[in-house]
Amino acid sequence: PKGVMIDHRGAVNTIADINQRFQVGADDRIFGVSSFGFDLSVYDIFGAGEAGATLVYPTPEQALNPAHWLDLLEREQVSIWNSAPPLAALMVDAAENRGVQLPHLRLVLLSGDWIPIDLPDRIRRIAPAAQVISLGGATEASIWSIIYPVERVDPSRPSIPYGYPMRNQSWFVLDHEGRPVPEWVPGELYIGGIGLALGYWRDPEKTAASFIAHPRIGERIYRTGDIGRYLPDGAIEFLGRRDFQVKIHGH
Repeated sequence: PKGVMIDHRGAVNTIADINQRFQVGADDRIFGVSSFGFDLSVYDIFGAGEAGATLVYPTPEQALNPAHWLDLLEREQVSIWNSAPPLAALMVDAAENRGVQLPHLRLVLLSGDWIPIDLPDRIRRIAPAAQVISLGGATEASIWSIIYPVERVDPSRPSIPYGYPMRNQSWFVLDHEGRPVPEWVPGELYIGGIGLALGYWRDPEKTAASFIAHPRIGERIYRTGDIGRYLPDGAIEFLGRRDFQVKIHGH
């Protein structure tokens, strides 16, 4: 995606980390609701393959029909849902309208967009066994590199925390001079670790601008263009973009 040259070790690390953390195995059924042009589909395909799990897809004619999703979730006893939050909200809407419970759904992975504050609790009401997990990162860093298990949600908070670095990944919140910022102080988010891409295909200027050396420790890091801050427990909170990037259909 986006002409990014990925080092396969980062993607393998991310997939293995998720599957090991949540004991994804041959008994699981993963619902593939994301299109192949969206990078979340990487976990659907290769996560299922790595774990020996079953991958369930909607029929092409009804790929965007939440009622059809719900029929498959029930019939196939799907245990893992992986999508951007808006698609999960559509699925929950359909379940609430139909009065359906999803007892087999044990893991809900949400990434790629803001998670509405009320969505995790709505998911748990229709799927009482579900763990709700917030994930984040960038295609340039093997898609996922930060994680936050969503437990009790404080309704007074503006958002659900972005989270903590995943295994073999690193995150930094730096000021405009490359210095780490204190708790609560906004700074730019940078990603390091094994997940970093090799660069942009045939675009050395863009690669040099986005993949830089950490000014203090020299580690190669990726400039995300996102703004965030540290919370007192060490988690990172996402605050938005430093530019005016607009995302349309995942692009």
